[in-house]
This record gives sequence, C-alpha cells and structure tokens, in this order.
Amino acid sequence: MKRIFGRYAEDRNIEVEIEAETDLEAPMVPPALYNGLALNLYTNALKAVTAKAGRKAGKICFRARNTDRWHILEVLDTGIGIPSALHERVFDPLFTTTTNSDRDPLGSGMGLGLALVRRGAEAFGGKAEVIAAPSEYSTCIQIRLPLSES
Repeated sequence: MKRIFGRYAEDRNIEVEIEAETDLEAPMVPPALYNGLALNLYTNALKAVTAKAGRKAGKICFRARNTDRWHILEVLDTGIGIPSALHERVFDPLFTTTTNSDRDPLGSGMGLGLALVRRGAEAFGGKAEVIAAPSEYSTCIQIRLPLSES
C-alpha cells in the first residue's frame, strides 16, 4: 500500500509508517479483500491529512497485530479528524465528508468507501469502526478480522 501512493505522500510531506508484528498471521479473508480494505483506508487517510489546513507535515500509521482470535488492522492519521457524532455515520452508504472543491488528485469521496470496508469486514465475521485515537493522531479506523473460521 505504501508504494502505491508513496510519491503522493512524499510530495505532500506525509510520513507513512507501518507497525506490524514479525509473526503476524493472515486473517481468514481473500487477499484481494484485505488489500482493498487497506487501500481504501489509506486513500481516506491521505485525503484527511492533505485537507488539514496549515499543516507542514502529516503522518499516517498502519498497525497490524493479532490477538488469540482476531487480526487487527488500524489506520491512524493526523488529518482533519472525524467528529464523534459522525463515527457511525461515516460508514453509511453515500455519506461523505469530502467535496468536489478539494481539487485533490485522489478525487472527492462518493461515500461508498467506508460502507464497503464495513460490509467487507462483516461479510467475513469481522468488524470495522472508528475508535479513539492516541493523542498524537486525530483518527483511528480499526478493522477486526477472524484468524480462523468459527
């Protein structure tokens, strides 16, 4: 994921960090789905960090770890943030927080990305949600996917 939009992030002074356990197990989902979930969260984070006015630098962090039952992927960013009142609403189909006036090469949102992220995770017994971000970040989206079939 980092390589796909690496130039975009570099041009905007956005640092992209990946924190993953060395013995990380893959979740029980098709690799194409996992890649799609991560790519969608990455482009959303890039848009959020780019949109934050007055920032000289931004940061996106991918964190992946396993518990005894779950594979957990978190994407954190220092972007504009999601107000707590919208934490559930951002997963509604056709709800977007971006506009056409952003003139960003990544485009404006149609409001389908996070709805598809949640639907994809839930289709395999997982969950997607906005959770409290550590103080150095403004947003954290967490996806939990099962490590084995129940």
